[in-house]
Amino acid sequence: MHFPLITASLTLGALLAVPPQDATPQAPAAEPVSTPADDLGGPLKVGDVEINELDVKRYLIYGPCRSALEYRRVNAILQDEANRRIASYADDLATWEAINASGADAGPKPKQYTQEYYNVTDEAFEAMYTVKIADFEKKYPTLELDVEVARAFRSPRWHKRELRQEMLFDRTFVPDNPADWPALTFEALRQEAGDILIDDFRESYERRAAELDKNMAEWNAAAVGGADPGPKPVIRAEDSMYRSILRQIVRDTVFGVCDTKTSMDGIDPSIAVSMDMDYDGEPDLVVTVDELWNDVRDTVTRREINDARRYLALIEATRQRLANEGKLLTDEEAESHMEAVRASFGSDVFGISTQALAAHQFPSVEAYAAYMPLIEGYKKSVAPLMASPAEGGLSPVLRGHLDHCNQVMGLSKVDAEVLLVSAFDFDKFEWIEDGWQEAKKKAAWLKTEIEKNAVAYANQRKQRLEAAAAGEDFTPTAEVLDPPDFWARLLDEHCDFWDPPPPAEGKPGSDHGYKKNGRLGERTRNDLRSMLSESPFTNFLYGGLLTDEIYFRQDAGSIVGPLRGPHGFYLTKVLKRVPTQRPLNINDEKHLELLREDWVRMSFIVYAHEALDAADVSGLGSQK
Repeated sequence: MHFPLITASLTLGALLAVPPQDATPQAPAAEPVSTPADDLGGPLKVGDVEINELDVKRYLIYGPCRSALEYRRVNAILQDEANRRIASYADDLATWEAINASGADAGPKPKQYTQEYYNVTDEAFEAMYTVKIADFEKKYPTLELDVEVARAFRSPRWHKRELRQEMLFDRTFVPDNPADWPALTFEALRQEAGDILIDDFRESYERRAAELDKNMAEWNAAAVGGADPGPKPVIRAEDSMYRSILRQIVRDTVFGVCDTKTSMDGIDPSIAVSMDMDYDGEPDLVVTVDELWNDVRDTVTRREINDARRYLALIEATRQRLANEGKLLTDEEAESHMEAVRASFGSDVFGISTQALAAHQFPSVEAYAAYMPLIEGYKKSVAPLMASPAEGGLSPVLRGHLDHCNQVMGLSKVDAEVLLVSAFDFDKFEWIEDGWQEAKKKAAWLKTEIEKNAVAYANQRKQRLEAAAAGEDFTPTAEVLDPPDFWARLLDEHCDFWDPPPPAEGKPGSDHGYKKNGRLGERTRNDLRSMLSESPFTNFLYGGLLTDEIYFRQDAGSIVGPLRGPHGFYLTKVLKRVPTQRPLNINDEKHLELLREDWVRMSFIVYAHEALDAADVSGLGSQK
């Protein structure tokens, strides 16, 4: 099994709850961020099946803590490349000498690499780290460094080690001078884009080297003339985004030729990952679950543990229901299905990763691999329900789902305003102690104030009209805001959505994803879902979405809530709706297949949560 490097990025979208509606299960209470140590929630059983702590640890390692696993994998390929180049020197030199002795052009003499070359010194690291931090503080002077490091890398320790690893990666695979690149780098870039990237990088290096020569000449002249020449010039760094692209191409290529195994490949449950880099059948890297857990445990939150336990219980309950109803795929059928999925991506060895992580936003490929055979077994069992009737047209289940699908795939929009009373402190990037209880109370108070204002405004308007009809002046004791203005004031004064500040220097980025104090603007369903930090995965995990309460069910002009959601409690207002632009054509087989697939996904969520509700579960806590 192959999968790409997952770069360190902690996204708030992984934190989910859903509104407390009778038809939509409510998320379990989240606790403030804390260090769990070895408290993983105690025994968890679904029927007679125990979900042990090793299962929970693996879910967390493969999911929110993935960058710790990838750090080990990248270290392994760096060490392997260093060992290869150090060991090959004698043979390379002998070949060069033989060619040179024959009178042919042997090219430059091979460079002898040592282990010392593949070390990033503390001095070099501190110099780079200082530059990175200074650049950040210059661009974002109002942000706290430690908070933003935690937001992006989970901990300062992880940030520093990944920066050091990035420096070593560049030194190993993409140093400034392409003449020092290993053959693997050339091969990787040629596979991606022929010689275009290679030529671009070489030309960039030549320009920067010429610039360095000019600066050095001026520096030397100043020094010889007795003037203070200032710091000694160094070569200007390559564009960071461009170099990042090169790194990813090389990493993907190297990982693509390694035999990597995780839980989805049936390895020993005590092992998190193994890598065989030369396909000799013996792994060159083996990392146990406990090794990685000791690395990540101080970064894991209670919320992440709760989500892990909920997912594992949901999968197991669904598996048991499918088995009891004779709908579960056999092991052979499940493996055949997974192979067919892999084959459907052709030469794209990272296709499943893209589908799992980007399209469906699962926390890991491994979590998605546990889900896929279950929904496939369900899909086969409900195939007769989707079959067209003899008289033609859509089956009842598809006809009932058509409007839902048309709104999503036909890109209808909703213009919504959302007031979040947060249980999460976005500025400090941590849960607020007793935040959920306090957010619930405040949201309820705000809703009461909205209702009181509406009554007061209606009464005042009635009094004003009655006075006008009697030809009398009306002077209120206190002016009451009209409901839209009152709502706008509440958004300005009480909405807890957080948007990062624009950089103090350079061009500001797009504000398309900014919450703007809850004034979200016209959004498609999937766009709104992203704005509210929800995803297809969290829809499956919790059985519903705050997004769908707004998008499908709320009347225009109404204010609904408090509704429980990803970060607290929400009051929501729909300003208007934009109708479907491009409805499905049910006479087009491709459109019909989209309708079937969407119905399967949505009805499977209901099926899975019915299974969890009906199962004999101990240790999961309240589901309502």
